[in-house]
Amino acid sequence: MARRIFAVLAALALPGCVEATIAWTNLKPDGPVAAPALSYQGVEDWEANGAPQARAQLQRHVYGFMPDRASSRVIGKITLNEDAFGGAGLVEEYRIGATMTYGGREVETVSRDGADGFFMDVVSPKGEGPFPVILMETFCPRWSTIPDRGVAGAPEKPEKRGGFSLGTYIFGRYICTPPIEEILSAGYAVATIFPSEFIPDEKEEGLRALARLTEGYSDNETRLGAIGAWGWAYSRMIDILETDPRFDKSAMIAWGHSRYAKAALVAAAFDARIDGVIAHQSGTGGASLNAGKKGESIKGITGNYPHWFARSYAQDDLSGFDQHMLLALIAPRPILLGNARRDVWSDPNGAFRAARGADPVYALYGSRGLDQPRLKPYDPAADIAFWIRPGTHGVVKEDWPAFLDFLNAHFAPKVETNGGRDISAGRK
Repeated sequence: MARRIFAVLAALALPGCVEATIAWTNLKPDGPVAAPALSYQGVEDWEANGAPQARAQLQRHVYGFMPDRASSRVIGKITLNEDAFGGAGLVEEYRIGATMTYGGREVETVSRDGADGFFMDVVSPKGEGPFPVILMETFCPRWSTIPDRGVAGAPEKPEKRGGFSLGTYIFGRYICTPPIEEILSAGYAVATIFPSEFIPDEKEEGLRALARLTEGYSDNETRLGAIGAWGWAYSRMIDILETDPRFDKSAMIAWGHSRYAKAALVAAAFDARIDGVIAHQSGTGGASLNAGKKGESIKGITGNYPHWFARSYAQDDLSGFDQHMLLALIAPRPILLGNARRDVWSDPNGAFRAARGADPVYALYGSRGLDQPRLKPYDPAADIAFWIRPGTHGVVKEDWPAFLDFLNAHFAPKVETNGGRDISAGRK
């Protein structure tokens, strides 16, 4: 009884990104089909006409316009731990300088400590590689995602891993720290940044940071929001990692949960170097359709988080576009859409119908897109893989085995050679 009471009290404390409910998602597609239909004569027609129109619509109505140009550089790099995670991994830290350019005006990213750029921490398996890389943005500081006391900013006495906290009780044991040892054992590297270091996830401070970075852009209605900027940051990670032969340039996978799942999808839609996406519970402004919306509304999300999107999204003008276009822009690269039955706030049914709407574009490439008539069963080998589990919003013990099944189906490293790993398998 005490645990039930605590769970109710915890649910009442949930932030606006999720709402407690006793409702269950219908496992049959339930609601309007994605519109407009993505019907094109072939890949050439889609890439010449459909894709540019989809990018323009999504920028104009949802995310704001991406920079005209971007640049990245390594300001500094150090090795933190050569024998991390029981000897399984190597931890390194980069300080990355990055710029956005609008209208010829180049602006440098600045961290909250006032210095140029931001930190990226990387943990990789022992050996030469090349290793597939899981690119992560999480709710938690980098030293929680990759728990090593050498990570810049880490407390002298880090919290015990696996310990109880209100956050892990509500959102799952892996909400901050993924199962690093399992990921390393499977042959994957993890690279992470904490986006709030340079684009704060706060209304006023976030809007100020975005206005500074986009000062060469004049239209406030379509100015880039934080979701688009966080998506842009995934690409800055790749700028650095792709120059290192230890990392597999054909296996860069953007991972995100909730708001960062939205950002991961945006990143892949605007950067072809991202080879796959794990977008877990991305919801409104992510994979879920805007039309026939269940759960979180456009009015609600733009009111609670005015810094996330372009101002134009609050107008709720859905003429000529919807979120299936975002998924279609990623074709034919594999996507995993993660969901939970009681996370109605994130609208799993709307995400499934968006996947259906994007499937014709995957078919143009001869790709195996969405290959299931209902929200179950999960097929990790599909190019639009749809995963739904019991429970609510969060990253729980059932999720990472599903994520790794998807990764292994599409990006599994080949057998070890010369102490490292050969280039990733499973590419189409």
